[in-house]
Amino acid sequence: MPMQPDTRSEDMLPQLPNGTAVDSPVKFTYDALLPKASDLNLSQSQVDELAAFEASLVILGPAAGSVLVCPGNQEDLTDDKKCAYAAKCPLIRMKKAPQGKLCPIERTITEQRFSSWCKVVGQEPDQLTEDMRTLVSDLVWMDLQIQRCVNILSTGEAARMTQTNITEAVNYTDGEGEQQVLPLTWERVMHVNTLRLDSLQDRRRMLLKDAMLNNEQRWRIAKSEINAKGTDLGSRQAQRAAKLRGLDPVFD
Repeated sequence: MPMQPDTRSEDMLPQLPNGTAVDSPVKFTYDALLPKASDLNLSQSQVDELAAFEASLVILGPAAGSVLVCPGNQEDLTDDKKCAYAAKCPLIRMKKAPQGKLCPIERTITEQRFSSWCKVVGQEPDQLTEDMRTLVSDLVWMDLQIQRCVNILSTGEAARMTQTNITEAVNYTDGEGEQQVLPLTWERVMHVNTLRLDSLQDRRRMLLKDAMLNNEQRWRIAKSEINAKGTDLGSRQAQRAAKLRGLDPVFD
C-alpha cells in the first residue's frame, strides 16, 4: 500500500528548539538539538576556565567530576564530619587547605591513576576509544573511593574496622537544661567503609575481568596464542626430536 502524504499543518508537527518542523528538511546539528545560551557575558579568563572544565569532562569522563572539593581547614567540625583526609592532610596542618578548590591530593591521584590505566589498555589519554574511556574512568573513580575508605579506616575507632551503633536511646533534659541522649542498647558492627571497600574491590575485579586486563587472563591469552603457533615447550621439544631423527649419524 503506498504511503499517504502527511496532511497535518505545519503548526501541528513536532518542533525543534529553533521552531523548525521535524518533518521539514533540516541539517543535523547539535546546536539545533541542544541550543546554547545566547550570551553568558564571560570574560576571556572565564571562557578559558569553562573550556578547561568542559575538556576535562570530555577527556577524563566521570573521573573528572569525582575529585573532592576541598572543604577547607574544618577547625570547628567534629571528626565524623571532616573530609576523609583530614587526619593526615598536610595542608590542614599548615592551615592552608584551599577551600572551594579541587583537592590537590585527589587531583594528583586522578592524574597519575588515569595515565597509568591508559598505559594498561595501551591507549593515549586524549585518544581513548569510548569503551576504554568508560573503563579507565570507572577504574579511576574506584581508586579515589578506595583511597577515601582506607584513610577513614586508619584513625580512631574506625581503625578497628568496627563502629558502635545505638539501637535504642532515650532523650532527656538534664538539670542544666541541656538535651542529652542516653543509649539503652548498642551493638558493635563492621564499619560501613569496610563493607564499601570490599564492594569496590569486587567491582574493580569484575571490570578487569570483563576487559581481560588481569594477570591471570592475560597469561591464559598469551598461552593460547603460543599453543596456536606451536611454540610452547612441548612443541619445541617435539620439533627438536624430529630434527635429531632426521640427521644421519656420521662416524669417523
